Amino acid sequence: MYPLTRAELEESSEAIEAAIDATDGIDPWCSGPDWALSVSTGFAPRGKHLYLQSADGHGFALFGYYRDLQRNILLSSIEPLWGFACPLFGVDIDALAAEVAADLEQLPHWSSLIIPGLPPLPHPTALAVSAALGRLGPISVGEGITRRVADLSDGYEAWLDNRSARFRRNLRQAERRAVERGLKIVDVTADGDGSDCDHDPGSEPFDRLLAIEHESWKGSEGSGMTSDEMSAMYRFMVDRLRQQDRLQVFVARLDDHDVGYILGGIRNHRYRGLQISYRSGYDDLSIGNLLQLHQIRHLCRHELAHTYDMGMDFGYKQRWADRAETSITAVIQRA
Repeated sequence: MYPLTRAELEESSEAIEAAIDATDGIDPWCSGPDWALSVSTGFAPRGKHLYLQSADGHGFALFGYYRDLQRNILLSSIEPLWGFACPLFGVDIDALAAEVAADLEQLPHWSSLIIPGLPPLPHPTALAVSAALGRLGPISVGEGITRRVADLSDGYEAWLDNRSARFRRNLRQAERRAVERGLKIVDVTADGDGSDCDHDPGSEPFDRLLAIEHESWKGSEGSGMTSDEMSAMYRFMVDRLRQQDRLQVFVARLDDHDVGYILGGIRNHRYRGLQISYRSGYDDLSIGNLLQLHQIRHLCRHELAHTYDMGMDFGYKQRWADRAETSITAVIQRA
C-alpha cells in the first residue's frame, strides 16, 4: 500500500469514488469524501489519519487513529461518529483486504481495528474483509447502521403509488393548506436567493440554513446543525457539494421569510438526504413533509436520482421509503 497525504487524497477523489462504486454492498455515498471528510473535519479536525492506496491504484483504505477509555490506539474509519462509511473499498476487494492486512501487521502501536459499514454476512465483501483481516487477531461482528431508502427508478407516480392511501391523502391536504397560506418552496442551490428575502443576499447557503435551524426545535435542543462540530461539518460539506455541483437545497418561504429547508447531495444518481428542518410555530403547515415531497418530485422530474437514501432509520421515514439497507461492524483485537 502507498500512503497518501490529505492533498493527494483530495486529488484522488475521482479514483476513490470509482473504487467505492466498484465495491458491492457498502454505502456508496457516505463512504466517499463528500461525507467522510466532512465528518472528519467537524469532529476530528486535528486527528491523525492513515490514507492508503493499493499497489494497482484501484483500492483504498482510509483510516483514522483514535483512543479508547484506556488510551489504547484504535484504527477505524475517518468518519468517527456514526459508522456509515466503510474504510476499505476497491475493484478487487479480496486483493485489497489482503494488502491492507499485510501493511497493518507491520504497523506498530495500534491495538484494535474497527471496520464499520460492511454489508451483512455472508455477503462476499464482508467475507473477503473478515477473512483477510482475521489474520491480525480475534474478530467479532456486531450490528451497524440501518438506513431507509426510497426507490425513484420508475418515477414519481410509481413511487407515490407505493405509499398508503392515508399517506397520500395527508399530503394532498397539506398541499392545499400550503397554497391557501401562500407557502412557497424555492430552489437556492445555486446563487439565486429565491425571491424578496429577509436575509443578506450575499450570505452563503449554509448561513441561511443555520438561521432557520436556530429557530427550530433542533436549535432549541442544541442538536441538528447548531452545535460547533455539526456546524463545522455541514459548512464544509455544503461548500464541497456546491463546488462540485452536487448540492441540493430547497427553502420554504412564507410572507417573505424563510421558514424551513431541506438539504441533500447527489452523486452517481443517488440522492442522500442530509438535514430537514423548519422554524417553530409552523407545525400546522406540515413543512417537513412538503419539502420532502417537493424534493422527490424534483429528483424524478429532472431524472437526477433513482435512489433516495434517507439516512439512519427512524419511524417516520418508513412511510417514505421502500426498503432498508443495513450494515455490520467488524472489530479485530490485535493478537
